[in-house]
Amino acid sequence: MQTQLIKRSLLLTLGCICGLVNPASASEREDVAMLDEVVVTATKTRTTLSDSPAAVTVVKAEEIQNKNASRLGDVLDQIPSLYLRGGALGQSQGTVGTSGMSLRGIDQSRVLILLDGQPLQDGGSGKVNWRVPFVEDIARVEVVPGAFSSLYGSNAIGGVVNIITKQPDKREFTASVKKGWGDASGEDASIYFRDKMDNGLGFAGGLGYQNRDSYVNEFVVKTPVVGVPGTPVTGAQATTTREGVPAYLVGDLGATPWTSTHATAKLTYDLNARDKVYAGVNRQETRQDYAQFNTYLTNTATGAPVSSGILDINGQRVVLSNYDFTLFSFLPLHETTTRYSAGYDGTIGDGYLLKADIGKIDRIYNFTLASPTATWDSGAGTLSDAPNDGLDGTVQLSLPLTDNHFLVTGLAVHKETVNQRIYALSDWRDPGSVTAVNTGYNGHSATTSIFAQDEFSAMDKLKVYLGGRWDNWETRGDSFVTTPASGKLYPTRGTSAFSPKVSAVYKPAEAAVVRASFGRSFRAPTNQDLYVTTTSRGRTTAGDPNLQPEHGTTWEVGGELHVTEDTRITATYYDTQLTDLIYLKQVDAANSLRINAGKAKISGIEFGATTKLASWLALDANYAYINSEMLENAADPLSVGKRLTDSPKNIAGIGLTAEQGQWTGALSARYAGHVFFTAQNTDTVEGVPGSYDAYTMVNAKLGYAFTKNVKGTIAINNLFDTRAYSYFLLPGRNVTTGMDFSF
Repeated sequence: MQTQLIKRSLLLTLGCICGLVNPASASEREDVAMLDEVVVTATKTRTTLSDSPAAVTVVKAEEIQNKNASRLGDVLDQIPSLYLRGGALGQSQGTVGTSGMSLRGIDQSRVLILLDGQPLQDGGSGKVNWRVPFVEDIARVEVVPGAFSSLYGSNAIGGVVNIITKQPDKREFTASVKKGWGDASGEDASIYFRDKMDNGLGFAGGLGYQNRDSYVNEFVVKTPVVGVPGTPVTGAQATTTREGVPAYLVGDLGATPWTSTHATAKLTYDLNARDKVYAGVNRQETRQDYAQFNTYLTNTATGAPVSSGILDINGQRVVLSNYDFTLFSFLPLHETTTRYSAGYDGTIGDGYLLKADIGKIDRIYNFTLASPTATWDSGAGTLSDAPNDGLDGTVQLSLPLTDNHFLVTGLAVHKETVNQRIYALSDWRDPGSVTAVNTGYNGHSATTSIFAQDEFSAMDKLKVYLGGRWDNWETRGDSFVTTPASGKLYPTRGTSAFSPKVSAVYKPAEAAVVRASFGRSFRAPTNQDLYVTTTSRGRTTAGDPNLQPEHGTTWEVGGELHVTEDTRITATYYDTQLTDLIYLKQVDAANSLRINAGKAKISGIEFGATTKLASWLALDANYAYINSEMLENAADPLSVGKRLTDSPKNIAGIGLTAEQGQWTGALSARYAGHVFFTAQNTDTVEGVPGSYDAYTMVNAKLGYAFTKNVKGTIAINNLFDTRAYSYFLLPGRNVTTGMDFSF
């Protein structure tokens, strides 16, 4: 019934868009046309937002300044249908910069994240380090939902997020310092400069530093077991697991302080008024350290703290060990990403546009883990070291075929390499205490592609896009274990995929747009999916070198309406079928296997509205209903009919921005519904450690310009001090003050 009502609402909105209401006066429509924004991601060429064959959302540099943004996720907090948790958000604390994320219910591994057109997905796991983009260097972010493998190949099943950095096309100097309190305790500082000389040479460079003291966000929960109770203790707090099993909260893992540094430099040179060459390098490094764990238990008789042993809690037997406090400590952690890029953007021949670029990403990623026999201060452990890199090259030619036809075509190459080693440590607290190599694997994947998209006007008000991409994917790898000595060699194998797409954009009136599209997409397995066996949080997951790519089929219909010059509403209905899903088959309580097992469906609707309530006050609101369901899963039959993980049913956001004289302000609220961690949807309990809660977060920021060049700000995140978990405890109310300087 709910889905039928949503479809009726969509049809009503589309009826308005198609001209059943008078959307705007003639003069207003002309203003709208003149103000239409230009985007590039949806078509790989410059096109207006209204001509784009997708419901593109753009976040510009001016909007980023109104946010308390220290990481990419903070920039995207009001994107329709986008769900973020963990390391994507600047104040959230996870063990790494990666995160849980979904766009229209499709998780991060199936959404392509680009930095200036280069994939950010890790060459081993396919995850994204959301700390890599330097916020001060972001010119805009374009979020393009829907099937886009026809232009971008693997991973673009759910859409594309393209972070576009600033170019040295004007003179700008900025510097900022920030100080945080509460769960944002720490300091930020940055400096950024760009300029363009009269001879066509441009330069941009910047440095950034972030330090966080962190806060307690991960807890130790123990469930009673059958048997005779042991030493009586006090201090345990009654709770449950996220599945509702009675348990006790007995301690926490303490804070995990971290530092992050950024450095970027880029050069451009104008060969003439249209053609230019460019090159750049940027580096991001994160280091995360220890803090002492906390036990809440004391010996009833002596009052001494207790962190191990067979215990008596309220007459029940609870077994606690030092490993309970070290098992989840992926520390110390070191993560570095260095990106190199170069290219040419210009013309060739008579009216042909040529763009050629090449980029390379080198990543360092390592952390230590304690062994079951180790204590917090010492003992054996392991060092996981997984350096990996990615290489991308694209040559794109765009040309008019006739007055009504515009063709975009190109060649692309993508390569990934990872070389993981697990080393034995004599002291898990010292990454330099390596004694031997335990296990390792090497993975190599390469995709060679050709793509084309024809844009033509079927009539004055109708524009059609026909495109497709052929990708040839190959992979090879090997793995080894030293004790007992064994190894496996996986020979080169591969497959190809063709991803077609057709889209139409119809403009029944100057201020109204209707869009429809149908496309197929795919995602190749990662090197980790194929070749590695990992152990994380007590569970071992084995890869399968014979995995095949996943596939998606998506259709959508929607549009937008400019009711007045300052008021715009959007609506989209979409339907995606996923097949050959790479899925974790649970072999037993401690072991899982990656297999191609699933078939799923995701459908939903999203609404958006922007308007000016006054000359100094703007409103932005959005709502998404997402219906995801596992349809087939031979590996886990109990997951059939259940929601997909990391896929909330409802997401809503509303934001107000104001500018009056020397004052600026922003107030935003974001609601995210409950998400499931387990495929069988057994984790229904909220408000306990490890749960994935529905929550509403309200953030505010106020700024005052003391002079033209100096501005002070104060920001409050989680204004109402909402206590919620997204596995980790989310930050409570925290305050950040800052000074911004610009010249």
